[in-house]
Amino acid sequence: MEEYIKCEDLGYKFIKELLDCAYQKKSVEEVMHFVNISFEFTFGATAIMFIYKKYNAEERVEISRGFSNEFIKRTNETPPLALLQEIAPLKNGLYIDFKKDSNKYDKYRDLFEHENVSELYAYELKTAYTDSYFVIIYSVPGFKNCGAGKIEVFDTIFSVIAYILNSNKCIQTMRDCSQIDYVSGLNNFKYFHEKLFQEMQKAINDKSRLSVSLISINQLNKLNSINGHQAGDKNIGIIANIIKKNIRAFDTASRYGNKFVILFPNIEKDAAKNILKAVLSETEDVFKKENQTILSLNAGVSTFPDDGNNERTILDIAEGRRIDARRINRWTCL
Repeated sequence: MEEYIKCEDLGYKFIKELLDCAYQKKSVEEVMHFVNISFEFTFGATAIMFIYKKYNAEERVEISRGFSNEFIKRTNETPPLALLQEIAPLKNGLYIDFKKDSNKYDKYRDLFEHENVSELYAYELKTAYTDSYFVIIYSVPGFKNCGAGKIEVFDTIFSVIAYILNSNKCIQTMRDCSQIDYVSGLNNFKYFHEKLFQEMQKAINDKSRLSVSLISINQLNKLNSINGHQAGDKNIGIIANIIKKNIRAFDTASRYGNKFVILFPNIEKDAAKNILKAVLSETEDVFKKENQTILSLNAGVSTFPDDGNNERTILDIAEGRRIDARRINRWTCL
């Protein structure tokens, strides 16, 4: 009984310090870092990792403690999908005492970088959006300062963490809503125009080039009429993810209506066209696999200052080349 009370008291202290950390408007990463250190110090965790999962995207380790870089690299290459699928439907966390359930050890061995792990705890931090975090914790000697109530204490701690993550995401969403297109997850057209002006001024100061591309989704209205707007939104998301995958980290992609517009700072037109051709090719392959025959893409590229010295001219030339590309063939870029 004393051990249970001690564990409960430690859990209460842990949550109080966690909330203090959150009230200081710490980032999600800082909150996770606090949890990693505190869980090791308070409950004797040997290793802990947070795996981030976004809908329709690959899992990746967001932050960890107690693992080597090489082990995390291998985990990212081969995420523990079986464990994540096992945790997902649970209301609370998954707890395993390998001293009592030794037959389960081999099943989870790939999760461990240490030998003779005694206990495992895993929990999905569900958010109100399309992503979540899975936390995986284990201890070689066994979780310390814990009695019979450890599972309830751990579940309570991580339900509070889930609440904090949701709150942080709500704040971030409100902060970003003025510049994000919610269907694609890319920037909206208002933000694009602000960024275009900034990048043109930077190109003037640096005496560099800025390439601008326009990509159109052909026959999007037809698809919406036949299959509904949900199907159209799904395909917009597919294209947006492919664009994000192929452009550079400092490029800016935006969406408005049936068009995407991308800014490529400090890059020649031919290099920008090569990136766009990769986007068009990958999208065409995905559509073929899904037997999606209605939609196609075309793209046009212009470069500042070679093609013009103002925003309107640069955009008009990119649009003109996009139209010419469509006249030639579907899946063409000029």
